[in-house]
Amino acid sequence: MLKEIDRCRSLTGIDRRRFLAGSASLGIAAAVVASTGAAFAQETPKSGGNLRIAILGGGSADTLDANSNVTQPDTARVLGLYEPLRSVRKGGVFENVLAESMEANADATEWTIRLRPDVLFHNGKKLQAEDVAFTFRRVTDPAAPLVGAPGLAPMDRDGLKIVDDLTLRVPMKTPYAIFDEVVADDINLGIVPVGYDPQKPVGTGAFKFESFSPGQQSVFMRFDDYWGEKAYLDSVTIIDSFASDNAAFYALQGGEIDAFAATPLALAKQVQEGGPIKILASEVGQWTPFTMRVDQPPFDNPDVRKAMRLVVDREQIIKIAMSGFAAPGNDVFSRWDGAPDRFKRERDIEQAKELLKKAGQENLTVDLVTADIANGVVTSAQIYARQAKDAGITVNVKQVTPEVFFGEQYLKWPFAQSFWTLKPYLPQVALCLLPNSPYNETHWSDPAYIKLYGEAIATIDPLKRADLISQLQIADFEQGGYIIPSHNRIIDLVASNVNGLSPGALLALGDYNYRKIWLS
Repeated sequence: MLKEIDRCRSLTGIDRRRFLAGSASLGIAAAVVASTGAAFAQETPKSGGNLRIAILGGGSADTLDANSNVTQPDTARVLGLYEPLRSVRKGGVFENVLAESMEANADATEWTIRLRPDVLFHNGKKLQAEDVAFTFRRVTDPAAPLVGAPGLAPMDRDGLKIVDDLTLRVPMKTPYAIFDEVVADDINLGIVPVGYDPQKPVGTGAFKFESFSPGQQSVFMRFDDYWGEKAYLDSVTIIDSFASDNAAFYALQGGEIDAFAATPLALAKQVQEGGPIKILASEVGQWTPFTMRVDQPPFDNPDVRKAMRLVVDREQIIKIAMSGFAAPGNDVFSRWDGAPDRFKRERDIEQAKELLKKAGQENLTVDLVTADIANGVVTSAQIYARQAKDAGITVNVKQVTPEVFFGEQYLKWPFAQSFWTLKPYLPQVALCLLPNSPYNETHWSDPAYIKLYGEAIATIDPLKRADLISQLQIADFEQGGYIIPSHNRIIDLVASNVNGLSPGALLALGDYNYRKIWLS
């Protein structure tokens, strides 16, 4: 496929950048942002109390596994329990967490990880190099690879060498210039101790496991031997048993919970300034794509995929489904990398009709599977179905529960939706666009694309690597299986006595940084 793309197209603007605000139509959203600073004015923190958080999207398949989670409630849990070697902060800036340093040799065929000293796991064991090696081998187990396995695929798992208690040498099978970016994964690469059992979860996070009922709630207690700044809260309770957004909102109004993570903006607009509920707005760049399986008809035809993208009125989806609280997505993810702002997709119904006619798919009928897995997803599906009619496409929206969506048919739906947090481009590709990716929702498997990806991850020069990323993004834009209408912000609602929060870089509730939160 990539041979059809002009490789000589040079893209500019390759430096990392912050996620910028959208258009002038975001008046309501701007008001929300403006109210945030005053609502979270800092006072003297107080210790104690239990923070009760509502978050939707869980079910019986919920997990506490540090290296294998799917849903938003899973993410909310693991970020309190575990920590990665490194993390990504605002604007794509990386910072060390459990790692004190990470250094590559001249050709990036070997990395040396030095750990922070005096870090304890919840069971009292000291963090050592053997634990990092154990985590890497656990994730890349050939018999049962976990979510982070594709990102660690270049690693020589049999050649890991423990230099001393705090130093691990990691050889690579091929040059791997982005290893220090790949391990900056709070969600799926939390470091666990040797012998880790996810049924009895042990991490290094500021909170330790107390109890867990899948699809209902989980409780975590402050870890008093935490290596960093101690948490103020005694405990955190995450509740994912609410049947609807409205039910969670009413519980917050009634004082049954203290926070509602990732609240629909339509509910946030009901909050009165100066009242008992405060608003936290974060420009995190979450994306909620439509996913087309490129290995099955009709989406195995690139003309059909392009037509499906051309029918989208992005501003309408942003205005209605996201209440204006988003920026156009233009079918390219990872706004930090390459030159995504160059890509612009205008709605073109006539061209969509021509492409469908060329493909022999006039009067196309497809089913679109959706679920309430993230803000605005179901509404976006309904709007898309109406928009597609203008090109003669009939889209039958089939709504299922989140539990069914992420069940046995997950990754098998021909046409569905998904949600992703903002990640660097190449680690994101490893998660969703390679044949061995754990979440290859589109079943993308283009040899030329894979070859170019291999060149990019081996390229040490950041400017040259950024140019290769831009070439990969051209393929995403012109031939990929994702329709990305928008990059979304996140709204959280919290009770007036919840303090210490600041906007998150990637996730809800200040990146689920419970350590900073305190109750007045």
